[in-house]
Amino acid sequence: MKVTVVVRTYKRPLFLKEALASIHLQTHKDWEVLIFDDGGLSETFSIYKDFKESNKDKRVLFFSSNQPYYYFKKSWTIAPLISEGEIMVRLDDDDFLDRYSLEFLSNTYTTHSDLDFSYGSTVFFENDKLKNKVITQTPLEPPKTKDIWEGYLVGHPWNNPWRFKMNHYEEPRNYTSIIHCSKANIMCVYHTYVMRTSSVLKVLDKLDVISNFVDDLEVMGSLDYLGLKHTAIKKSLTYCRIHNDGRVTDKQTEVEGQTLWNNILMIRDKVDFLRTEGFQSNIYLEEIEGNSNQQEIKESEYIEFSEYIKEIQNQAQIFG
Repeated sequence: MKVTVVVRTYKRPLFLKEALASIHLQTHKDWEVLIFDDGGLSETFSIYKDFKESNKDKRVLFFSSNQPYYYFKKSWTIAPLISEGEIMVRLDDDDFLDRYSLEFLSNTYTTHSDLDFSYGSTVFFENDKLKNKVITQTPLEPPKTKDIWEGYLVGHPWNNPWRFKMNHYEEPRNYTSIIHCSKANIMCVYHTYVMRTSSVLKVLDKLDVISNFVDDLEVMGSLDYLGLKHTAIKKSLTYCRIHNDGRVTDKQTEVEGQTLWNNILMIRDKVDFLRTEGFQSNIYLEEIEGNSNQQEIKESEYIEFSEYIKEIQNQAQIFG
C-alpha cells in the first residue's frame, strides 16, 4: 500500500530535518511526501531539495507560503486532492515517526478495509529521552455518563442552552461523538492522524478548516459527524517532542482575539453544525492486531529509542 506522509513546517529547519529523516528510515518503502511550509525560508527549501535528492525514486512535493497558518489549515483539504497514497499520515515538523509506523499502518488499513480514519497514541520525548505515553480512546471508551449536553436534546438548537444537564438519564450512556467528548473535556483524538484518501474525498466538499490551534479536533470531529468509520490506534506510532521552540499555541498574539482556549470553544461549536439528530459515532469495532493499552514505557523501549534517535540525527545531517 502506498502511503502519503503530509508534513507541515514553520521556521523550524532543524526539527524538519529529523522529521524527514524518520520518513527516510521507514521499514515500509512505498511512500511519498507532501511538505507544506508556512515560513517561506530558503533554508527550508534547501532541506526539501536535499531530501528529494536522497530519495530520487520517491514523489516529494513542496508547497510554500509566507502567510502563517495558511498551509497549517489548507493542507488538510489540499492533500487529499493531490495524494497518490491510499492512506495519508499527518506529521508535524517537531515530531517524528517510529521506524515501523508506515509498515504497521499499511498492514492495518489493508487488513481493515472498512476503516476510514484513525487517531493514535504517542510517546513524548525531551532532549533525546522518552518521558511519557499518551493513549487515546474512541467516544465509546470513556466511562458512561448520566449527563447530556443540553443542546443535543430534541427541541433545542445544538448550542442553546450552552451547558450540560446533569443526571438527565436514569442509566449512564456512552458519549456520542468526538466533539461530545471534547465538550466534557475528554480527549479522544491525538497523534498519529491517519485517513483513507478515498474516504476523505467523498466528504471533502463539506470540510472547511478554520482553526489556528486545534485543527486536528476540527477535522477529526468533522469526519466523525460526516459518518466516516474510525477508531483509536493504541500502538504508539509517533514520537512527540517537548520543546519551547515556535509552538503553534505560542503564536496566539498573531491572531487577534484568539487564544488556545477560546479557539477550542469556537471549534467545538462550529463542528457541531454538522451534527444530525440522534447522532452516534460510527466506531470501528474490529480488533486491531498489535494494539496495546500499555501506559508504562518498557526498558527495551528506552534502549530502542536511544539507538533510533541517533540514526535520525545522523541522517538529518544530510538534509541541508
